[in-house]
Amino acid sequence: MAKRILVSLLAAACLLLAGCQQSDPPAPEEPPAPPSAVPIPPAGESVQAEPQPVFLDRLTIEVVEDWSETDRILSQLDALSQLAGEALAEKDCTVEAPVVVTIGTAGGITAQALRDGGVDAAILPTGDYAEIEAEAAPVLHSSDETVVTAVTLAREELDENFQAILAAALLETDAGKDFLEICYPGVKFTKMDTRIFYVNS
Repeated sequence: MAKRILVSLLAAACLLLAGCQQSDPPAPEEPPAPPSAVPIPPAGESVQAEPQPVFLDRLTIEVVEDWSETDRILSQLDALSQLAGEALAEKDCTVEAPVVVTIGTAGGITAQALRDGGVDAAILPTGDYAEIEAEAAPVLHSSDETVVTAVTLAREELDENFQAILAAALLETDAGKDFLEICYPGVKFTKMDTRIFYVNS
């Protein structure tokens, strides 16, 4: 009888001990990581990626000038070539051979060369550019919208990435600003905004 009572007491004690033990509370869940800070553009606009580095074996830029300016520009072609190369290099565009800068005095002929890929980029009158606008991408224009800087579409590597680099090189570097000032003294250039440009021109 005593054994039975002892067993009963032991069983009751075990049950009490089991009831008193409380399991550890569950570890709090880690809060979800905040979403990465990806800019969300306003409706109708896209986020523009930074231009990627470019390597070119050659590059030719033609500048259309009045006859009265040709002697002045001809005497500075070497300086223009160096300035163009430095400006592009600052924006991560390496050109293996020195940049070739040429002069044109007839905007229509320069436009044809740009369309056909005979020159890679050109600064030419807006009216001449308008004749070949489907074959060349505009990247800059003068503040009075009489002059356009454009890039041929005949070379695949001169894509939108290169076009963005060229625009930044000419507008944002000291070498690029000097290049434009030599070619067109006192003329202000800005990045192409086709929505505004074609409405006003």
